[in-house]
Amino acid sequence: KAGECHVAAYPNPADVEALKKDANLKVLQQAGLNVGYISFNTEKAPFGDKRVRQALNLAVNKKTILDAIYPGGIGEIAKNPIPPVIGWAYNNDIKDYAYDPEAAKKLLAEAGVPADTEIDLWAMPVARPYNPAAKRMAEIVQADWAKVGIKAKIVSYDWAEYLKRVRAGEHQTVMLGWTGDTGDPDNFLYELLGCGAAKTGGNNARWCNPGFEELIQKARKTSDRAERGKLYKEAQVIFKDEAPWLTVAHAVQTVPMAKNVEGFKVDPLGHFKFYGVSMK
Repeated sequence: KAGECHVAAYPNPADVEALKKDANLKVLQQAGLNVGYISFNTEKAPFGDKRVRQALNLAVNKKTILDAIYPGGIGEIAKNPIPPVIGWAYNNDIKDYAYDPEAAKKLLAEAGVPADTEIDLWAMPVARPYNPAAKRMAEIVQADWAKVGIKAKIVSYDWAEYLKRVRAGEHQTVMLGWTGDTGDPDNFLYELLGCGAAKTGGNNARWCNPGFEELIQKARKTSDRAERGKLYKEAQVIFKDEAPWLTVAHAVQTVPMAKNVEGFKVDPLGHFKFYGVSMK
């Protein structure tokens, strides 16, 4: 706004609406190749029971999170582990878990989880495009889970230590996310949810489902895009039922710039490329 730069990276979410209204600026937005999520460590009680994972999905009001953490249209609610921008493999028929605290309480009771059960919720110490305010998000989730009888203690470490401990599987629930490297669904589904990744730490839910694994492995071995898309869509059905994650949001890539900048294109991977960019 002061004219000190022509293109800005990663604006403060709270500033986006004001930037859009500034006559001297323009704000470009494009769906991002990313996902922000909370994963449940299936190797730690009570998260080995999918009813508990489903319950904690039902207990969270994602609309509240979207309004608080992703204002100005900088995010959209996530229902799948891959973003909608990968349209050929994205299963739009999936129904997300509706906000339903009573249904959540019922599932927790069926799973034998007593009221006032204490768990941990790890919150990232840094801002990322897929989660610009992890601590605030953790507080919203903490409040929602408390309404269904789950007391979550928010835990955090410096970023390097956080990642190290997550890879070691110390967490019960952990807030993380991913920005794709390639634009291929395998870069999400295998790297973050495959059985092999459960051993190396990329799959921080430590979830290994034979049916899901069979589908993504088949998709890795065929070059037929239509067949791959079909397999990935089937895999997303299993993912949603098993609920190893609470899918939170896909961030929208948002780039404010001076009005006289021409030719800049928003990169879904979050890169800033200035080939062909000029000033009017």
